[in-house]
Amino acid sequence: MPQYARDHANLERLRRLVEEGHVSLRVARALPAEQADDAHRLMEAAGLRGRLVLTF
Repeated sequence: MPQYARDHANLERLRRLVEEGHVSLRVARALPAEQADDAHRLMEAAGLRGRLVLTF
């Protein structure tokens, strides 16, 4: 995956797609990093629509 961090042309294309609304991310819930254990339990239980995000 590190090679993608240096692929500026494709990152720029992805940025434009996001800004134009063609790509969106679905976040089911954001939790503080201290609740990572809760995040794991939520993922194991399934039924989430979207990603869990840990905030630091």
